Amino acid sequence: MSIDDYIAQFASIISACPIVTSYTLHVDRKTQEIAFLSGRIDVRDSSSLDLKEFIEERERGIEKYKYAYNHRKGSETLFRYDNAPDPRAKGLPSFPHHKHLPSGELIASDRVTLADVLAEIERIQVN
Repeated sequence: MSIDDYIAQFASIISACPIVTSYTLHVDRKTQEIAFLSGRIDVRDSSSLDLKEFIEERERGIEKYKYAYNHRKGSETLFRYDNAPDPRAKGLPSFPHHKHLPSGELIASDRVTLADVLAEIERIQVN
């Protein structure tokens, strides 16, 4: 997949999601093969998802070096997924991938995608 295809698919995932009311997506192309994606997705329950991904087009596909998806309502973090090398996450079997809970606790997490996070937000809203 090319980086242009990835960015188009990324935007398509957002615009096709039924819980999204509006969004901004910024694409900062560092080179033809490298981009920093950032933005905010507003959700129908008045929460927001702040996102960022640092990606590179490689011969074997898109490499996602850094990511963070911060779901919040106002200034309250509802959850956050990221792969920052947080020292508190070093003991987790999924390090550096982890999830921040509202309590501040960190738990193990697989590498997630934007689609995974939007699906989780949608499940929370349904329950």
